[in-house]
Order: sequence, then structure tokens, then C-alpha cells
Amino acid sequence: MAEPPPTLLQKVLTVDTKFSHYLHSKFHTRLPIFFLLILEISADFRFSFPISLSLLFALPLPSLLPFFSSLLLGLLLDIATVGLVKILLRRPRPPYNHLSSMSTPVSADHFSFPSGHSSRVSFVAALVFLYKEVMEVAAVEVREKGGVFGSWVGEDGKLVDVVVVGVCVWAVVTAVSRVLLGRHYFFDVFAGFCLGVIEGIFAFRVLRFEDILSTFRHQIWSR
Repeated sequence: MAEPPPTLLQKVLTVDTKFSHYLHSKFHTRLPIFFLLILEISADFRFSFPISLSLLFALPLPSLLPFFSSLLLGLLLDIATVGLVKILLRRPRPPYNHLSSMSTPVSADHFSFPSGHSSRVSFVAALVFLYKEVMEVAAVEVREKGGVFGSWVGEDGKLVDVVVVGVCVWAVVTAVSRVLLGRHYFFDVFAGFCLGVIEGIFAFRVLRFEDILSTFRHQIWSR
């Protein structure tokens, strides 16, 4: 009895597997492994969320409260969404992925689709881009306060442009590094990146609770 022809999904996954293995085998030695691991750590939730929370309390800039509100709630939304999809679809990671060099604190991390690192970096990049005007206002506040940080901002406001471009470059390079490092297939990364952009737009438009965040921050500072 003849085997049924492969479905469209099976064809896509076959191409994805071959293409991902080609990218990994061809380019993963072109970049130092420690550089790829640094990118991995920089996009880890256990690093990005505490850093974001610390910046909220370290930067006394009320104009940034909408950004931090969307950022913190969006990061929580991202990890919950990615974890749920991974558990439901349960796509294995590439066989050439070195688990010994990878931290898997929860069971969902054993699965590959979608890439959580890719969704996280694209979410942050999308949010930074959407909140560019807010960051320009914050830059003016810093410049008016003077001091060392005020001199860094400068008069032309180009620092915000540099930050936005820098974050976007970091997001793309980190996403690509997930394939080169062998953590994910290309389609995992592409889907995760698209998911993060959608989450960024959603967080920008919906997850804005700066009044609650301002009250919470004030209570912390007043203790």
C-alpha cells in the first residue's frame, strides 16, 4: 500500500529542518561561542525582567512609567504565551542542540516552538520603537537636570535614535543566534519574532497601567 503524500505542514517542517541545519553547520563557528551565549543570557527572562524592574525604581523619570508598565506586563504575557504554545505543540529542539550548555528551569524549555528568546527581543525592540517619543521626553528631562547623564544626552536628541537602532540590531542578531547556536529551527525563530512584535503592539495599546505603577513605586520609595 502506497504511503500518503506528505502534508503541506510536513513539507514546511522538512525544509525548515534542512535549512536550519545548513545555517547551523555553516555559520555557528564563524562567531565565538561566548558571544552567542552572551546574547542568549541577555534575552533570558531571568535576566531581562529583574533588570527592567530595577530600572523602574532606579530611574526617577515619571515620563517613562507608561513604557515600563507595558514592558513589565508584556514580558509576563510573553513568557506565559510562549510556554503555553510550547507545551501544546511540543516540537523537539534540534538534535544537535547541546543541552549541557543550556538551562531548562521549566519543562516547557525542552521544546522548540516558538523561540522564547526571539519573541522576547522582538517584543522589547517593538516597544522601544513605539515608545520613542516618550523616550525623547525623558531625554529632555535628563538634559534639564544636568550633571553627567545630562551631558550624555546632548542637545540634538540623537541618543534616543541610537538606543532605538541599537535595540533593534540586538533583537535581530539575538534571534539569528538562536539558529546558529542550535537552540531552535529557523521557523521557531521566525514565529517567535512575529509573536513578539504582535505582543509589543498589544502592550503599547492595552497594557498601560502607569497610575498603578506610579503608586506602587511611590510606596516603595516612601518606606
